Amino acid sequence: MTEVSAAAGPGISTPDRRVRVFVSSTLQELAEERQAARAAISRLRLTPVMFELGARPHPPRELYRAYLAQSDVFVGIYWQRYGWLAPGESVSGLEDEYLLSGDRPKLIYVKSAADREPRLADLLTRVQDDDRAAYKPFDSAEELGNLLADDLAVLLTEVFTAGWPPAGERPAREAPQDLRPPRLPVPPTAIVGREDEAGAVAALLHDPGIRLVTLVGPGGIGKTRLALEVARSAAAAGDLDGVWFVDLAPVSDPALVPEAIAAALGVRPEGSRPVLDLLVDRLQGRRVLLVLDNFEQVLPAAPQLASLLAACPGVNLLVTSRTVLRLRGEQEVSLAALPTPPGDGPVDGPVDLAALGRSAAVRLFVARAAAVRPAFELTSTNAAAVAELCRRLDGIPLALELAAAQLRLLTPAVLLRRLGERLDRQLDLAAGPVDLPSRQRTLRATVDWSYSLLGEAEKALLARLSVFAGAWTLEGAEAVGAAEGDLDVLDGLSSLVAHSLVSVDTGVGDEPRFRMLDTLRAYAGERLVERGEREASVRRLSDYLRRFAAEAGPQLAGPDNRAWAARVDRELDDLRSMIRWAVASDDAEAAIRLTAPLFTYWWSRGQLASMRAVAEEVSVLPSASRLPSDAAALLLWARGMFRISAGEVAESEPFLQRLVDLTAELGDSDLRAHALAGLGLATIDRRDRARELMDEAIETFRRVGDRWGLAFALSARGQLALQSGDPAAATALHTEALAVINAIDNDHLRAQVDDLLGLDAMAAGDLAGARSRFADAAEVHSRLLDQEGSGYCLDGFAGIAFAQGRPEVAARLMGAAAHAREVVGVAVWPAMQPLAEALAAAVRGALGDSAYARATGEGAAMRITDALSYARQATAPEPEKDS
Repeated sequence: MTEVSAAAGPGISTPDRRVRVFVSSTLQELAEERQAARAAISRLRLTPVMFELGARPHPPRELYRAYLAQSDVFVGIYWQRYGWLAPGESVSGLEDEYLLSGDRPKLIYVKSAADREPRLADLLTRVQDDDRAAYKPFDSAEELGNLLADDLAVLLTEVFTAGWPPAGERPAREAPQDLRPPRLPVPPTAIVGREDEAGAVAALLHDPGIRLVTLVGPGGIGKTRLALEVARSAAAAGDLDGVWFVDLAPVSDPALVPEAIAAALGVRPEGSRPVLDLLVDRLQGRRVLLVLDNFEQVLPAAPQLASLLAACPGVNLLVTSRTVLRLRGEQEVSLAALPTPPGDGPVDGPVDLAALGRSAAVRLFVARAAAVRPAFELTSTNAAAVAELCRRLDGIPLALELAAAQLRLLTPAVLLRRLGERLDRQLDLAAGPVDLPSRQRTLRATVDWSYSLLGEAEKALLARLSVFAGAWTLEGAEAVGAAEGDLDVLDGLSSLVAHSLVSVDTGVGDEPRFRMLDTLRAYAGERLVERGEREASVRRLSDYLRRFAAEAGPQLAGPDNRAWAARVDRELDDLRSMIRWAVASDDAEAAIRLTAPLFTYWWSRGQLASMRAVAEEVSVLPSASRLPSDAAALLLWARGMFRISAGEVAESEPFLQRLVDLTAELGDSDLRAHALAGLGLATIDRRDRARELMDEAIETFRRVGDRWGLAFALSARGQLALQSGDPAAATALHTEALAVINAIDNDHLRAQVDDLLGLDAMAAGDLAGARSRFADAAEVHSRLLDQEGSGYCLDGFAGIAFAQGRPEVAARLMGAAAHAREVVGVAVWPAMQPLAEALAAAVRGALGDSAYARATGEGAAMRITDALSYARQATAPEPEKDS
């Protein structure tokens, strides 16, 4: 049995990647204890992994192992029963889970019992001898919960302390603070047979005269795997600011390539400026390697890569593609199939095992075979069949892996006979397009053969899953893969994983995600069209994501907003794919249901401009005239609020006024409150009218319990009070907003309100209080990397500096703020414009034109995180001198 390896070394997880605790126990007899364990784990804000599906009479073992592989800590709870023993299995699922736990930390709890089944007693004896397991008795579910909570807390403390190196031993080069920490995908298996190519590509990337290397080859040849190996080595060398991997497989529109790169780097596409400009701003002056995978489908985006390279001398690109990019300076590396053993047919005599074992194709085949049959090795009995299999498959890595997956049930000789007959028949008939090169026809024939081994239900599932643009969850597979319950998705998905047609990604999020290689996705998509099921499958995916968006919307406005935002991040490829499909299919309602509930996500991710474009496209669709009232209301909300976000306040008013009228008819109090708040912003030049609208919105939000909406409305109402010259009222409103924001733990709103409280304090003459507020906001802005919000914070610090008699510091900070706005293409909010102009005039007057221009230029050259750090340091009050 293959052991599931322990998770990689210790580290601090992000909120969306909490420590995962796998709970193993029998189900019925320990149901109360399982609930207590779940509660204890959740109380520590960790993620319980309770794979009850593994207790089915025929558990989906591949998925079951994936869930265990996804976990960080193993918890075993035992009492009297050993568990069900499946036909043909030597151990129960309970023992199987323990054996698969590998080197993970193990917390074992045994409930007091007068009698135990003998095999469980034997297992517990072996568990007690395992020095990697902590073993404790308990009597009740309540006692178990307390023990588990305490032990997990101690375990995490020990892991953290042991895993954090002393200051002098930490890596000298850290990732830039204003970019997402690099995280390369971790392949499930080691690379085999590409040592020479990896070295050659690494050498090219170290050549100062070469900045673009393109790995070229047909699908299935191993381009992505080689690129990841080179990237891993480059990252380990430690002489770069970072190595980032960008998967372009879900991207079909070349115009979205810069956005995909930005997403990988954590650069928010704020404002209306091209995303490429934002990338240039962040990457200038840095030495980074970007790995762009699957570029062949977005080739028209190649000139944008040339622009990025020209503007950022420290950036190198490693691209995988089925064709060259045809850019100046591009270094092409054509990737060939793996070398196969010499010969042209089966060998009857003795085989030189040592020589055969040096063949890269054979080494890969044997390694993948051992992954499905741990005892498999190259022997004199199977060597001839293995050698001929590798020759028949032309050394194509994907073909070798698909074939090796069948050794779970077949011997190499039987596999050779069956596969050989299939290949002969299909290649003789020129399977696939007749102008394909022979190796590509071989790969297609191999995929055809693997597909033919599936049952009808598995074939249907594989085809239907091809509609996913990115990776998917088990829940997503069940929603899309079954048409009115016509097949068992769990069993089918497990079989597809076993056949190597679907892979498991355990590196991101709180549950495994599944994906297909682009080559296999394209093949499965062809089968879906042949079955006449594409439209129905896409519709099920759209419906699934509509339900997801409806669930995510309220959660994004609550205390779990960061974890839910991370979930939306992971579904983003498919959300965008379905939004494009809805617009192209004239389905206005689907487009609205997919986008409108996620307004807070688009706002926090700086995506309002792109969503505004979607809303305008939807508004002119023929189907928009037939929208149900609630969907029409959501479209009005989107069109009005997106205009306000772009500074088009007057243009937003008609949409929001119509929305207020419509919500009165609908009886939707929460949406009405949002409409009132929006209309209040749209009429801010008419203070009495705006105050009346916002006050009604605030009271409605209080009544319906919408805390995000309440915080938003309070912050807007406070701005109105400040504009009216009442800083005390503004402070009271913003203080209440901050208390609401703290209750829902929303960093995006928190930073904005801290900025507003800083302005309130400045207006009241409290410079120390203002600086403290701006400092709090700067910490959050630095973490969120939002340019627009940082601009307002820097302007606030500039006001502090000028009041302290430091006009040169103020000018630098104003230059940094102006550059931040220029990068994202936004202007100062109209209500703040007079204050900004007055400050600029005062600082310019104090310095003179020449010094002012020099200082603002210096500030514009700062990176946003550096500017925020400088602002805090430069405005710090000088220590008092001893008299």
